[in-house]
Amino acid sequence: MPSKKDMKQMQQMKTQQMKKQEKQKDLYAHINHKKVVLDKYDVKKRNEQSKDYSKILNKTMGGRRHSTYLGKNATDRKGTVLRIWDYLGKYKAGLITVVIAIILTSGLAVLLPWLFAMAIDDYILQSDFKGAYYIGAIIIVVALLNSIVRFIGRYTMTIISQRTVAKIRKDAFDNLQKLPVKYYDSNQSGDIVSRITNDVDLISNTLASVTTEMISSVITLIGSLIMMFLVNWALAILVLLFVPIMVIFTKKIGKKTKKGFTAQQKFLGNLNGIVEESISGLKVIKLYGSEESVIEEFADTNIKLRNAGYGALIYAGMIMPVINFLNNLIYVLIIIAGGLLKISGVVVITIGDISAITQYARQFIQPISNLAQLFNTLQQALAGAERVFGLIDEPTEYDKDGEIEVEKFTGHVEFKDVTFGYEKDKVVLKKISFDAEKGKTVAIVGPTGSGKTTIINLLNRFYDVDDGSILVDNKDIRDYKKDDLRKNIGVVLQDTKLFSGTVYDNIVYGDLNATKEEVEKAADLANAHDFIMKLPHGYSSEVYEGGNNFSQGERQLISIARTILSNPDILILDEATSNVDTRTEFRIQKSMKLLMKGRTSFVIAHRLQTIRNANKILVIKEGELIESGNHHDLLYEKGFYYDLYTTQFKDLILEEE
Repeated sequence: MPSKKDMKQMQQMKTQQMKKQEKQKDLYAHINHKKVVLDKYDVKKRNEQSKDYSKILNKTMGGRRHSTYLGKNATDRKGTVLRIWDYLGKYKAGLITVVIAIILTSGLAVLLPWLFAMAIDDYILQSDFKGAYYIGAIIIVVALLNSIVRFIGRYTMTIISQRTVAKIRKDAFDNLQKLPVKYYDSNQSGDIVSRITNDVDLISNTLASVTTEMISSVITLIGSLIMMFLVNWALAILVLLFVPIMVIFTKKIGKKTKKGFTAQQKFLGNLNGIVEESISGLKVIKLYGSEESVIEEFADTNIKLRNAGYGALIYAGMIMPVINFLNNLIYVLIIIAGGLLKISGVVVITIGDISAITQYARQFIQPISNLAQLFNTLQQALAGAERVFGLIDEPTEYDKDGEIEVEKFTGHVEFKDVTFGYEKDKVVLKKISFDAEKGKTVAIVGPTGSGKTTIINLLNRFYDVDDGSILVDNKDIRDYKKDDLRKNIGVVLQDTKLFSGTVYDNIVYGDLNATKEEVEKAADLANAHDFIMKLPHGYSSEVYEGGNNFSQGERQLISIARTILSNPDILILDEATSNVDTRTEFRIQKSMKLLMKGRTSFVIAHRLQTIRNANKILVIKEGELIESGNHHDLLYEKGFYYDLYTTQFKDLILEEE
């Protein structure tokens, strides 16, 4: 019979077991009800707060199309304007033509109401129809001339703006190709693309239309104001009383409209993201039966987009009706006031004066309703230009280029106490030292994230070492010209990149001067020729963007063929055979032995059977070189390499022992 002490212990164990079961039940209930610690909608909402929705949004406002940039204003407006002027300065004759055209069209537009007034007072009311016909002919000529000059001005400005932005876009893209890899690490690709596309397009639209409209509006505003006072000062003052109302209304509505369109652009971006994810991850969605969840998320975001669109378009749609109402109200008041003034005789006024003032009032009011929006768009265009110029001004990797030109390397590579980190205070490699003799094969192994690929990045000078040095043929690689260094180093990466074009185009990329026979020979060595010839058009078969119409293994074979064609002095294989089947891998290894013969080769591999014959194996762990030697020596030492190898090949190692 158990004692009281045993009974007590048993009771405690039972209690603990019950608590454990309760916790498990809570956990299962938690999972079954899909109650997770971080709800994905909350996470997205949090992440959206740090997003930049500075994109072009074309919207209809005031009956016209404007491009509205939703980002921040420029920090250096004067400097940005001067920078744009440097580009425009090449077209001085064209700019003079545009300015003259704007002045003429604005002047002719201001002249028309005065001609109408003259026709009414001097001819129509006097029953002088011959004179009226004469004035009518002049009005038609002035209107036709106005249209022709306006077309010439806009046509010239369109040519200038397109040539200007083409040069800006080219300068930005050219500099983009020269930027160091480190720049792409710290800048999102979407933001970079947005600068070259959206921001440059915004500059184009602003130069082509907004700038000319602003200048024309200002001239028309001043001209119509002067003419109103010349025609009748009393009615001119009446028109001016409506200006504060127009300005306040336009400003307030403009703020609400921008806020609404900003929200619309944000939700549109979210919706596009959901669509993109659902298409790219369709198989995963179907495998886990998450269709309903995706549909629900899309519907929720779609409703938010709809509501944001309602708010934005309602406010935007208020502008023209209100402006038209105020315009009509002004006309009525001008007619009433003009009639009272004529009847009272306080001020001398004619029917023609009243007609002219109503037309000048339209010319005066319309620019006011446009200038606020145009000015805001101009400011945002300057912000876009500032972002583009920031990209153009980024220091290139060739600012610190070496001076030594080299055609060929013998292939002797040496790392001396190399220390490096992608970020400050985060060291990736620590005092790495090793020697790779000419024509020898050096394998680099280690856990994921240990720094293997970083060694390759440093050898190509994608990054420069923080401390120590890397020597090729007994010279620091920082002394060589980067282009000469890289053209003599062939690299096959784990993540293969193919470009749009044909299979032939992608292979010949390794040597643009290669013949067709050399391309096919390189493909044959890479074991790619057979599958290429089975394609519908052989080497002329199209490669879609990213090579998505080829399997990962086929993309890898094409990439290997490209590297073989480049005939490098130093060869780097970064998991080059990780995406091919065992038989193909065996054939590639056989071809690689021929390619690697006489060349210094670096091989990064997780499949350790591929590097058993390497002359030297470097074992990297947590950024440190912990072991070095050949395959048999490292197995004999029974260190970290031994553990890695035996984990993969337990049966094989037993046979060897």
